[in-house]
Order: sequence, then C-alpha cells, then structure tokens
Amino acid sequence: MAIDYRHGISILEIAVYSPTLFLALWMSFHHGFKKSSGWFFFILFCLARIVGSACYLATIQYPSTVNLYIAWAVCTSLGLSPLLLACIGLLSRANDSIMRKTGNALPQMIFRIVGLLALIAVILSIVGATSNHDITNGAVNIKTKIGLIFYLGTWVGVCGLFLLVAKRSRSIEDGEHRLLLAVGVSLPLILVRLMYSFIYAFSRKAEFNSVSGNVTIQLVMSVLEEIVVVLVCLGIGLTLQIRPSAEYTQQPSVSTRYENSVELESGYLMAQPHEKRRAHKPTRRGGPISRAVMYIVDEINDRKQ
Repeated sequence: MAIDYRHGISILEIAVYSPTLFLALWMSFHHGFKKSSGWFFFILFCLARIVGSACYLATIQYPSTVNLYIAWAVCTSLGLSPLLLACIGLLSRANDSIMRKTGNALPQMIFRIVGLLALIAVILSIVGATSNHDITNGAVNIKTKIGLIFYLGTWVGVCGLFLLVAKRSRSIEDGEHRLLLAVGVSLPLILVRLMYSFIYAFSRKAEFNSVSGNVTIQLVMSVLEEIVVVLVCLGIGLTLQIRPSAEYTQQPSVSTRYENSVELESGYLMAQPHEKRRAHKPTRRGGPISRAVMYIVDEINDRKQ
C-alpha cells in the first residue's frame, strides 16, 4: 500500500507531537506532577497521538491487520479526554490562585465531578472501540455513542467551571489570568472536534468517517483543532511561574478572629485589658508525638512571657 493523504496526517501528528511530548514532560517536572495544573494530561495526549499515528502508518505494510486499526481507534478515542482534563487542570490552577489571594475559591469537589465525567467517557469509548468488529470501516456502536454524550456533558461542565472562575478573575494573582485565555481559546476548538465525531456517530454521513471519509474535513475539524489546543496551552504554560500549592482550609469565623477584642461604640477595636493575646502559632506538622512535644514547648514559652 502506498502512502496517501490520510497517512500524511499521521506523519504530521508524529512530527508535531514528538517535540511537544518533551515539552509537556518538562512542564510537568517544572511545575510539579502533584499539582493540578493539567500538564500531565498533555503527556498522555501526545503519547496517544504518537502511538496511534504509528499504528496507522504500520497499515501501509500490513493493510489487513485489524489489530492495528483497533489500536489506532483506541488512541483516537483517548484524544478528547486528556484535552478536557487538561482544561480542568488549568482552571483548577486558577482556582488555587484565587484561594491563595483571597481564600474565596470554588470547592475542589466541583472539579473532581466534572473530571469524573471525562473518565467515564473515555472508558466507554475504549470499550466501544475494542468491541467493534468492523473498525476498518469506521463503524460505531452504542457504547461509542454514550461515550460521546458523556464527552459533551464534560465539555458543558468545563464551560460552567470557566464561567465560575472568570467571575472571580479579579481575585486571581498577577500572571495567572492567562490560564483563562488558554481555556477560552481551547473550548471552542474542542467543541468543533467533538462535533466531527458526533456527526458521523449519529447521522452516519460518510464524509465524516475517520477511516474512509473526507480527509480534508478530518484535517480541518479534528487534527488542526487538537494541534492548536496543545500548542496554545503549552505555549501559555511556558510563561507561567512556579506557584506554591494552595491549602483549602476552613476560614476562621469572625467570633474566633476577634475573641480577644471588644468593639467600642466608635467602631474601633481594642484588646481586652485583662486577657493576654497570644501570638499566632504556625501550624505544626508531623506525627501525634512530635506535635504534642511542640505544644508543650509552646505552653512553656507562653508562661515565661
């Protein structure tokens, strides 16, 4: 089998995602794997695209090997989930910035729920691709369709998170606002990519078949969108500084903060004369024994003053 237009797309993806894979790895090491910034998901996406493209190029030598098409289809179905999870990670980093600056951030549970939808979608898509016996013709089944519906629900959830974080944009630290720009540019492109899969899955138009359909439509509605999303997010990520992790702790109430103060009629606050205010003590870390020892030391120091 000779190299055709569709194989050229696979070559393009390998040429683009091979260097971006190393860039995503550097971003993850630079900002930290444990932080919820989303860079790790770009590693998964680049790997999926490189492996999938390599499998499709292998069909030039082995055109009748169905397993190569199945591997390519599975890697293709993995594309939307890492991009959506990466957007959730970028919005989570912006939310951490709000927490560090004002303490009025969104609950982390909201981000986890939306991310769970993406995980369900990718599981259904993989099961649908591996159980499809007619993958060489681009056929879809009910699991694939349900997975696409979950992808659409995830996209709507990410849009909701984007609007909620954007409302608190004044509380974001300087230099972190560009995270909203990255997600704002990515969401419309991801929607176009999602519509490309939806059109064929639910209307069965042959032009949108990723295996035997119009290659130009695939390039314009799928491949280029994914490339732009990855380049925009990683490009903006290069301009970001390393930030400490935000601690989501319960804020002290007004009565707790001013338990040693009385409010005068004039509106000013003064310390109560008969109560000695203690200095703020840093949060002690470690096991229960070490914390107990440090508590005793603090009590002895307070009595000496």
